[in-house]
Amino acid sequence: MLLKKKSIFIALSLALILAAAGYYYFAIYNSVHDINIASSYKGFSSAQSLFSGADMVIIGSPIKKFEDRELHLTKLSTGHIADIATFTELNVEKVLKGPEEDAVDLTVIEPVGVYQTFKGKVRIAHDGYTAMKKGSRYMIFLGKNTFGQYGVINMQAGKFNLDGTDPDDASVENLNKQRIFMELTTKFTQELMILEE
Repeated sequence: MLLKKKSIFIALSLALILAAAGYYYFAIYNSVHDINIASSYKGFSSAQSLFSGADMVIIGSPIKKFEDRELHLTKLSTGHIADIATFTELNVEKVLKGPEEDAVDLTVIEPVGVYQTFKGKVRIAHDGYTAMKKGSRYMIFLGKNTFGQYGVINMQAGKFNLDGTDPDDASVENLNKQRIFMELTTKFTQELMILEE
């Protein structure tokens, strides 16, 4: 009788431990907490100024899913985040501005990143930037840094989803982005039509 009670107690304890572990894994460990941080950057308010200010302008799409891309994370000695970015490999369809040789095997820096903690995942985005989606087509405006790396300029208004497959990119709140996109579709009508064929 005592052995049977012990077996029931052990079985119930194991069930509770498994339930608690499952809850932690799915509800806490895999949850995502968003942090939006303000950044200082040179902003562009028109398609012409954005195009002129870019070192390279391309049409392309990310090769990997966001979670499979290389994360660049720098922490201070206090444990606080000093810098976060994601390195995104692109399949470049067309170069609209800049050296075509730089577009071969192009990896660009996106001002957003996700890292894991015991309390869940933390996604840090600069000025509301949303990461490009795998397989979605974008017109992307890039600047070259002192290390020869290209990064998205003008934050969220520096990349424009062309095929309507990225709902996060078409923010209704960003009127400047919408206006620039309308100007771009007028300026690059011929290039965009060629790519759709």
